[in-house]
Amino acid sequence: MMNDEKIVIGLVGQICAGKSSVAEAFRRHGARVYDADKSVHEIYARPDVIAEVRAMFGNDVIDENGQIDRKILGEIVFSDEAKLRRLTEEIVFPRTGIEMQKAIEVFRKSDAPALVLDAPTLFEAGRAGLCDNIMYVTAPSERREAWARKRGWPPGELARREAMFRGDEGKRKRADAVIENAGTLDDLDRQAGRLMRLWTMQP
Repeated sequence: MMNDEKIVIGLVGQICAGKSSVAEAFRRHGARVYDADKSVHEIYARPDVIAEVRAMFGNDVIDENGQIDRKILGEIVFSDEAKLRRLTEEIVFPRTGIEMQKAIEVFRKSDAPALVLDAPTLFEAGRAGLCDNIMYVTAPSERREAWARKRGWPPGELARREAMFRGDEGKRKRADAVIENAGTLDDLDRQAGRLMRLWTMQP
């Protein structure tokens, strides 16, 4: 979709493909950004969520400070698709949905021409309809493996997580644009600038 109105852009893509870097490139071109991962971090710190996660997964996912241990929680849910579905559908998606709507409301009142929803599970949460345009980020496998190692993931973890989020090719086909994160940050910046000009009808 192309228009001269304020637009909402969905950002999805391969795991460890550099979606955050793409979001920052759009920010440099004047877009606001909603960071779903940051939102989830904040949600996991809430007492009501801690209580729900403890009830669902037991005390092992709670650290010595009474907070959710995301590493242990991740090890559990990314080994069991049913548990991952329960966590996301019952705890995470309802709350991120509220935060996403708040971000859109703030954006509508701002001077920014675009809002990027950096939300990797946009399709899984059923929120693609909030977006005017969707972009899919991809990167070479060796880069993604290197970035996974920087996150401290053990060998095979990237493939394991990908297996839990099937339908990646379907997301790519539904996207309005594909960003290839195979070069430098300047390359990303140029791709972001081109899409911003195209989608917001800016010179």
